[in-house]
Amino acid sequence: MEVTLFHPLLQNIGQIAKLKIFSLLFCLVQFLIYIRAIINDVHQVDMKNILKLITVVLLIGVVSSCFKKEESTIAGILSGNVILEPMCPDEPCDLGPKDLEALFEPRKVIIYSSDTSEVIQNLSISIDGTFATALPVGDYIIDINHYENDISPDVPSKLTIANGFTATKTIHIATGL
Repeated sequence: MEVTLFHPLLQNIGQIAKLKIFSLLFCLVQFLIYIRAIINDVHQVDMKNILKLITVVLLIGVVSSCFKKEESTIAGILSGNVILEPMCPDEPCDLGPKDLEALFEPRKVIIYSSDTSEVIQNLSISIDGTFATALPVGDYIIDINHYENDISPDVPSKLTIANGFTATKTIHIATGL
């Protein structure tokens, strides 16, 4: 069983933040290089320096665009839990972590586009039955992969992700065990 130090959702957000910081630093370095070149040649007024000045003005526009607030592609969260019933063919049911992993690992929560023409994500279910992901604002269809004889009255169903909010979903699965 693989153990991660951070929740996968936090890792995705961290990667996006690193990319934005890298882009910002790149823009800033380019800006400073061109400003230094203009300061070194400012006392000479000729066509070369006028072109450099125009370039700096254009770069200021590019750098300022680096500071504009962009719409994030990660706008909302989907989290939920899956309840498998029954989990064992016989009661009492005393499952250890490896047994739970074997039960949940083949089962997936699937996120489709609102017209079901595209699979957006296949989500793994943790051994405690939870799942979570970040999604752009929009409407989706949530379903399961119907492993073996699995059926659920809770899916497929419509799901709306709103900016800055967490949508939750509980899925009961009849396993047929």
